[in-house]
Amino acid sequence: MAEKRQLELYLLRFLPHALRDDFVTVGLLLLESDAGFAEVRFTRDLRMLQCVAPDVELEWFQMVEREIRGRLGSLRGREELMQLLSERFGTMIDVAPTKAVITDDPAKEMEVLTSMYLVAMERGKRTPQRTGRVAIVSTMKEAFAGACVLELMQREMDVVQYTGQGDPFRIDFGYRVGSAVKMFHAVSVAANVDQALALAYRYSRVEAGMRREQLQASLTAVVDQEMGLQEEKTRFAIGMLEQSLVRVRAVGEMAEIAGEVRRELRA
Repeated sequence: MAEKRQLELYLLRFLPHALRDDFVTVGLLLLESDAGFAEVRFTRDLRMLQCVAPDVELEWFQMVEREIRGRLGSLRGREELMQLLSERFGTMIDVAPTKAVITDDPAKEMEVLTSMYLVAMERGKRTPQRTGRVAIVSTMKEAFAGACVLELMQREMDVVQYTGQGDPFRIDFGYRVGSAVKMFHAVSVAANVDQALALAYRYSRVEAGMRREQLQASLTAVVDQEMGLQEEKTRFAIGMLEQSLVRVRAVGEMAEIAGEVRRELRA
């Protein structure tokens, strides 16, 4: 009979709202002490995630998984895992209380746990309807491609050199002409006005960092077509963007925006 082995199971939970208790289990980590078995799994389905965060992007969770997988050899327990997640991803990913797992086959047990905690999310899987930020990014991409400028632009611009080491934030589209850096980022104020507030804060740091490099930054926030400007919180969020010198334009203007980019890049 194979010897029983003791491992620790960590359920990784996505918390879309810092002040609310709702969460979705998005991943799991199974660790054995003394540098034994170590594996991490994340869901590949957006359907359940979009119930709590309509604008969620699967690519972000894939980045979290890569970060954890790259550190599997050095993680020794809950404290190190919590420190890694806190340093790299703030409060968006939480770790549930540790569960003990005793098994003679950790790899097989990992498959069982995955089916228990993650595969159930994917049962009856459908192609999710694009909503929120996902829909805006898709429209932006199609407009830039239609104007024949997408291949001339940078996707997911890394701004860590301007905002500070460890910042995972990336701007959706951008390009450089001379010393001018022009950027475009999708913001779903209809889904969550916090997106606008976070972008306003980050852009002030990006702009200051680029200015130190003798670059002239310009950022356009592309927001929902139905912005609900009658709502006070939405007006406040858009006002914060404009106060931070971020241009705000509706997604319905993307054809015009893409035309302006084409005239500049194809001139």
